[in-house]
This record gives sequence, structure tokens and C-alpha cells, in this order.
Amino acid sequence: MSMLIFIILNLIIYLPFHLFEEAIGDMPKWMFEHKWLPYHMTHGHWMANNLFLYYPPLLISVFLFIINEKFICFGIGILIWGIINLGDHLFYTIKDRKVSPGLVTGILFLFNSILGLKCFISSDIFSVFHLILGILIGGILFGLPIGLCVITYNFFDKYIK
Repeated sequence: MSMLIFIILNLIIYLPFHLFEEAIGDMPKWMFEHKWLPYHMTHGHWMANNLFLYYPPLLISVFLFIINEKFICFGIGILIWGIINLGDHLFYTIKDRKVSPGLVTGILFLFNSILGLKCFISSDIFSVFHLILGILIGGILFGLPIGLCVITYNFFDKYIK
């Protein structure tokens, strides 16, 4: 199978399945209680953050990867992002001794991402340089939206109550 399939599968798992799992687990409340955000936001506000701050960088990464194979590090970044996402949910599941909202679909991210990385590693285009860049991009894809979420809180709060 092509690495692109695994990359797109991570996006499909994220929207709508991962977000649905997090929503039914009251992720906005969970994020506030775990000090991921300085504010407690509504579900609408949280969903707006996901649609406008979290998803676009992932889509841009996919498009960069599709446009030119030289941007393979962005595809790898999406696979790494999936692993980091699981790591976050797994850490808090262990710490809280309670299942973190998003853990089940996070496990799907892990399996899918491992298969995608296996595909990359066994391909003719494998390079350690792209893997390292992909790891950095995956970290940015995970952390940047969280920072933007805090910065844009007041903007979204005005329009989504």
C-alpha cells in the first residue's frame, strides 16, 4: 500500500471519529482540568478550534506531500502527529487511572502510523534526514495548534457561545 493511504487515513480517523470520541468525553472540560488551556471553552468553541486551527495544518501537510515527493517529511509529520496524539492520551490515561477521551481512536492512529512509517522505511525514498524532519514537523503539527488555540481564544469566544 502507498504511504499516502496511511496519511489520509490519519485525517479520516481524526475527523470525525477522534473528535467524536473526544466530544462525548467532554474534551473541553478535560483540557481545562488538565491545564492544557487557561480557559474552559464551550463545545462549539472547541470544535471551531479543531476545524480552523488543528485541521488546516494537517491538510496543508498532505497537500505539500502530494504536490512534490521532496516534501515527504510533511507526510511523515502527519504519521508522527498521530503517534504523539496517542502518547498524550495514553500518558493521561495512566496518570489519571481513567480512560482519556480520545484514547481508543489514538490507538488507531498508532497502528495506522506505524504501518505508514513501515511503508516509508521500506521504500526507495527513505532517508534519515526526512525522518528527522518529519519528527520535528509532527511535533509542530501537535503543538502549534494548541498555542494558537490559547492566542485566538478571545476571537472564537466572541462568536461561538
